Amino acid sequence: MLSAAKASSRTLTPAFEPLLDLHEAANVLGMHWKTLEGKARQREVPAFKVGKRWRFRLSSLNNWLEAGLKLNTTDRADVTRQEQHP
Repeated sequence: MLSAAKASSRTLTPAFEPLLDLHEAANVLGMHWKTLEGKARQREVPAFKVGKRWRFRLSSLNNWLEAGLKLNTTDRADVTRQEQHP
């Protein structure tokens, strides 16, 4: 009975996502940490402060990148001024 209680408490506890610091996040994104710090200050990238230090969730950065890719993706026909025919 005790093992069933442990199992159910594990399913109710939300998973904690480790946070990245400024340098780790900049490394993941492939940019200089100062550039990322500026983007965080301007609220251009999902970030928050813990005390005086910027922290980032990897999943939030990934979602931010995906949204940016969708906004910046151009249709081939727009670029070549030709439509594709099968």
